[in-house]
Amino acid sequence: MRYLLFMILIFNTLPALSMELKATVNDNPISDLDVLNWTQLLKFQQPSKYEAMSNAQLQKEALDTIIESAVKKQTALDAGFKVSPQEINNAKAHLEQQNDLSPGTLPQILKKNKVPEKALNAQLEADLLWLQYLRSKAQNVNISNLAVNKRYQAMKNELEKQGVKGDSVTLWEMAQGVFSEDVDVSTTLESKDCDAFLEHIKIGPFPDSAQRGWTDPQQMPPELRELLTNIAVGETIGPLRSPTGILVMMKCNVRSQQVMPSKEQLKTQMEMEQLDVLSRRLLAEAMRRSIIEKKE
Repeated sequence: MRYLLFMILIFNTLPALSMELKATVNDNPISDLDVLNWTQLLKFQQPSKYEAMSNAQLQKEALDTIIESAVKKQTALDAGFKVSPQEINNAKAHLEQQNDLSPGTLPQILKKNKVPEKALNAQLEADLLWLQYLRSKAQNVNISNLAVNKRYQAMKNELEKQGVKGDSVTLWEMAQGVFSEDVDVSTTLESKDCDAFLEHIKIGPFPDSAQRGWTDPQQMPPELRELLTNIAVGETIGPLRSPTGILVMMKCNVRSQQVMPSKEQLKTQMEMEQLDVLSRRLLAEAMRRSIIEKKE
């Protein structure tokens, strides 16, 4: 009897678990604990969007997101689709790859950020189920080669108006700095790489002038572009007189950047746009069919 009374006393002193009902979707409950878990998930996934929201706004957003996911999941399940635990794990592995994370580290990162993994699992399950359902309804989504060619040419024409010709542009990575006229810059110009070059500038009279970054040569003054075109990576030009002082520059790297997608990539993008339109229409229909009750 003493043991029983002792256990009752312990349970009475424990904090109450938060299980207040916040909404139902076709009689499936959503608790305030669910909302809390998804609040953490949303802040983790899009901090710039959600951290600026008030707590009340964020909870409303989380509840609406849970309701939408619940409708997607139930609609797909009712249509006979299924998702296995392995498919959810594969989706998490894909997230790790997309975000340059080491394989298997996502659970630890979620835990560190106080994000319940079950919230992410629920989100992925609903999204994977909905994707299957969406594909089953997208039999008539077909992008013709004519439509692709038309979009491709329009994009190319717009780039040509901006002075870009071809499917890619050449970019230079440049380092530069400024000296006063009475400083000997010969040692700086003899630097073998960009790191050493910038270190010389940082110990000069204008350390804050040390800069490094990628630039489009076509956006440079023609005279400067001509000088830099004729030097190799790791070589320098200068001293050049500028309004702020004596300018020295080094070409650090050169790369080509694609500015036009391939026609295959463009076709995939246009198909995804069509799927997005279809998804929003089907979700709106599914929401109208569902019985959704929010508890105030």
